[in-house]
Amino acid sequence: MSRFTVRISAEGLATVDGEPLTDGPVPSVHEAVLDRLQQYAEDRGGPVEATVHDVPGAARVVLRVSPDGASRMLGTPTPAPDSDPPQEPAAAPLSAVAAAVARARAQAQARAQAQAQATTTDHPTSVAESPALDQSPPLTAGHFAGIKALVDAGQLDDAFTDATALRESLTDSLGVEHPDALEARTVEAHLAQLRGAHREATVLALSVARIMCRAGDPGAAEAVARAAAAWQWLTDDRAAVVHGGELLHMWDSLRGKDMLSAAHVALADRVRGQLEDLTAYA
Repeated sequence: MSRFTVRISAEGLATVDGEPLTDGPVPSVHEAVLDRLQQYAEDRGGPVEATVHDVPGAARVVLRVSPDGASRMLGTPTPAPDSDPPQEPAAAPLSAVAAAVARARAQAQARAQAQAQATTTDHPTSVAESPALDQSPPLTAGHFAGIKALVDAGQLDDAFTDATALRESLTDSLGVEHPDALEARTVEAHLAQLRGAHREATVLALSVARIMCRAGDPGAAEAVARAAAAWQWLTDDRAAVVHGGELLHMWDSLRGKDMLSAAHVALADRVRGQLEDLTAYA
């Protein structure tokens, strides 16, 4: 597993293995760090780890970031040596910022859902009075927090069961193509991968990618990349050929719509080469 060292200054500057992350300070340096680590994970087709030295005086943390953007802290923060914690640190620890981004995203989704429901009724009601909200609970940070706690405790089977139940509930109430239902399915796929159920993880991730590609979603290429990360673990050549063909079909479709970055094109080419090797010996 690839490992990196991240250093964040009080001025909002960050380096990864000594290389500057940006040309200057950015408003959300922690998000920028997470984005870069996710990019490294995508390029490598598996999780990466980073020792993060946050602002001077803050504790060091070790993060593991997966290709799908999921991140978790390993162990407990280590106090920074020979330094006194500042009374008013210039930036929050990376793990706290990441959690705040998870909460903000869920809240934004809930607000968008409530607004859409309110505007499509004949007699719009307030969010608090909307009966649809009781029938269609939004994906909240609380659900993910419970699942993450199970993962951190090593209870992967229970975490997967909860994620599956959440995905089924959201799919039934909101529809299979709703962003919250897709997000839950993505989490379910990631947990399947952690459990070693690579075929199941691939099928789940492909279903998310298929829906997003069909809808022309800007995140479709990332969804296909996540499916490819699961696909590369398949040991059944026949299944690998079938699912690999679907990956290439989706990438070709996105390429025709000019929706692939250079990194995604390179990944698609690598998968194409692997698939050609498989079919040559089939």
